[in-house]
Amino acid sequence: MGVKRVVVIGSGPGGVSAAALLAHAGHQVTLLERNPILGGKCSSLARGGYTVDTGVHMFGRGPYGPFGDISRILGCGPAWVASRPSFTLSLSGRGKLEMASSVFHPLSLLNFAKGHLKGWQKMGWISTGAKSLESLGALGTARLARKFHDRRDPLYGELQGVSAMEFLSSLSDSPDFLRTFHAQAMLTMVLPWHRASMGEFAYILASTMRAAHLCYPRGGAGAIPAAYLDFLSRSGGDIRAGCAVDRILVEGGRARGVVTSEGELIPADLVVSNAGLANTVELAGRDNFPPEYLEMADSASDSEAFIAVKFFLDGRIRTMRTPCLLHLPDLDPFHMFDYLENGKAPEDLFLFVTAPALWDASLAPTGRDMLLVGAPAPSDLAAGDRCRAVLDLAEEIARSLFPEIDASAVEVERVATPAIASLSGRRGGDCIGLAQQVGQDVSNRPSQETPVHGLFLVGSDAGGRGIGTEMAADSALRLFFKLKDA
Repeated sequence: MGVKRVVVIGSGPGGVSAAALLAHAGHQVTLLERNPILGGKCSSLARGGYTVDTGVHMFGRGPYGPFGDISRILGCGPAWVASRPSFTLSLSGRGKLEMASSVFHPLSLLNFAKGHLKGWQKMGWISTGAKSLESLGALGTARLARKFHDRRDPLYGELQGVSAMEFLSSLSDSPDFLRTFHAQAMLTMVLPWHRASMGEFAYILASTMRAAHLCYPRGGAGAIPAAYLDFLSRSGGDIRAGCAVDRILVEGGRARGVVTSEGELIPADLVVSNAGLANTVELAGRDNFPPEYLEMADSASDSEAFIAVKFFLDGRIRTMRTPCLLHLPDLDPFHMFDYLENGKAPEDLFLFVTAPALWDASLAPTGRDMLLVGAPAPSDLAAGDRCRAVLDLAEEIARSLFPEIDASAVEVERVATPAIASLSGRRGGDCIGLAQQVGQDVSNRPSQETPVHGLFLVGSDAGGRGIGTEMAADSALRLFFKLKDA
């Protein structure tokens, strides 16, 4: 194996993971990040004694997913914190259910079995089970359940090209069941279910249920890139924050390096781009790609966004025992996310709420807490009246769920899509990257190898499976196994 000069563009979870892994393989790695902070949308910032994530995060598999695999290869990584119970379901005025990492976890089953809020009925499981038995029979229902867990006979390959709406509505006509899983598709893929691929969703559900370890990194989301950046630095990597790439140098159909915005040429044998498919094409020059590749890149759709309201409190959270809460709106499950596409203000909102200091008390000053409240929004939503309406409603619902906010909020911060786009450098404020939607799912996602020799994609746009940051890490792992002996 010869030592290669590798330039990695972007320090999001895919880029920083790939950089550390390729340095581990013995390559000479330079990591370039356009922002002054490292970590992309998986970064954390110090703020008045708090450590605050730039996004709203919980992790589906933690040490049992791709981040764990990367950490085992490198011999270092973040420490993970799990909570039992893991999260709370808020049923829009109809009570709350505390849940473990899986609905099949004994704690979840116990909550249901003891009749807490008549959980089985509230979630629509009884009527759904009855419908499945009627339409599929006992053997068909058992086979369907098994295929969600069995790696040897996975369901997700069969469901390529099928929308989550089509599949889930064939299983159940219970509004509660459908509302729960529509919200789950939004949480994990940030797409309304008529766009979301059931093949990708089935993979996410199966892998997350197998791991049964919803968790969070000690020190905040930024502890993940920090651990890998530390490894890269110790391995002799060159890490440059605030260094934007002006173009990727292509000669004779091969990537030869990059030119920074300050005009510096950094030669490379391999260029790995975490800048996203569309940006990578522009950086390398459209004339270096065949028409069909340009058509694919130009027509590719991104996920929607999560915008946020962040509350900094001078007291502790008392009304929630779990570090995460999912608020389900009391809306028709077929129309609960219509506002993402029809240009209207929402009637009610699905909210993803975390209290990170309930995972790790060091993230807030002693005796204090913070609440990070995420709400789905169009990825191209500009700052203005419509954006303000979504954030106003998110704040109103949060204040009704958590009386502590009115009593002890010392500061409120709002994060809209322009700030997200500025952080990621993408064309919009999408949460994840290239959408895991029908037509862009399973085998229809872009390859990590581009038509330009020596130019590769890493991150959520190409090569990976799973939820958001974990999909980006999975992409980095797959690229590592391609290139480690290059």
